[in-house]
Amino acid sequence: MVRNINLADISKGISYEVVGFEPENSPYAEKLYKMGFVKGTPVELAPVKLSDPMIVQIRGSRIALRKNEAQGILVKER
Repeated sequence: MVRNINLADISKGISYEVVGFEPENSPYAEKLYKMGFVKGTPVELAPVKLSDPMIVQIRGSRIALRKNEAQGILVKER
């Protein structure tokens, strides 16, 4: 069984996909959705040496998120 984890807890070199948000209908979740964090979209850590903010690759773009912002994004391994 594949379990959902927070985006803040992902590991380098592993591809994940967006599952949803926590809480689902927050204004910030809507903003992230508009930035490309759509259910089923692949996401992974960018190969940079930063920990906070973290840089993720999604839909051909790199997006910087603070760890506390990434806590609300749920992902699972692909």
